[in-house]
Amino acid sequence: MSDPSEKLLDAMSLLESLAREVTPEEAADEIDAATLQSFWREWPHTVGWAGALWRRLNQDLDTPSQPGDGSGYNETGGSG
Repeated sequence: MSDPSEKLLDAMSLLESLAREVTPEEAADEIDAATLQSFWREWPHTVGWAGALWRRLNQDLDTPSQPGDGSGYNETGGSG
């Protein structure tokens, strides 16, 4: 299985490209019926997954960073 990061970036890139090329109205008129039905069926799951990921990242970013304990750093000082 390929890297989830690559898959997400590829999917976002493709969707952004489509959104720049055609309006939703044009897409509804130009995309074949089977593809539109698949979109209608799958989108709620996809958008729910994306929303859950976004909320998780938002929670992570809402948590203030904590100062390190400094144990990973050795001060040598005085040289130079």
